[in-house]
Amino acid sequence: MIYLIDFENVHSDGLKGIEQLGEKDKCYIFYSEHAGVLTFNMHKRITESKADIFYVEAQVGMKNALDFQLVSYLGYMIREAPEENYCIISNDKAFELVGRFWQEKNVNVCCAVSLEQAEESGEHSRLHSELEKLITNSDELEFVEKCINELTTKSGINNRIVKKYGTTRAGEIYRLIKPLLTDKKGDKRQK
Repeated sequence: MIYLIDFENVHSDGLKGIEQLGEKDKCYIFYSEHAGVLTFNMHKRITESKADIFYVEAQVGMKNALDFQLVSYLGYMIREAPEENYCIISNDKAFELVGRFWQEKNVNVCCAVSLEQAEESGEHSRLHSELEKLITNSDELEFVEKCINELTTKSGINNRIVKKYGTTRAGEIYRLIKPLLTDKKGDKRQK
């Protein structure tokens, strides 16, 4: 996952969870002279992170200058690696429009207020992207995604889909989504 952090907006709160990032993760921290101060504790967490950390100093002088530079950088990175998963860390709701723009172009861009929350958002976006490849009917896709997010067992998901779509269609849907349910509790009788 590639994270682009609007540090001017979220400050150190947005970096919570940085110690959970893995070796394959990349974290670009966009800061400016308006917000460039870290606590010693956060500095320690950053240096101990397994992720690749990059600092990008934004030029200031105009309203939303850092935001424009962050979005420009995101576009550049997507051009170079459109198959990657991206996440913008900011409290600025306008970035959600950026995420939707790229989602419509089949590029996985999510938004979150912290790295901690991004973990949850990223899982949701990945699930949605995978389901879109399997289920073409938007109503079915929405219902199945809701079932997967709400229920903890494979049998519970299957039962709810059967109740909604009947045995035949539910069986077709379940066969498609079963590989996505590896984190759900299984029922030994259900194979």
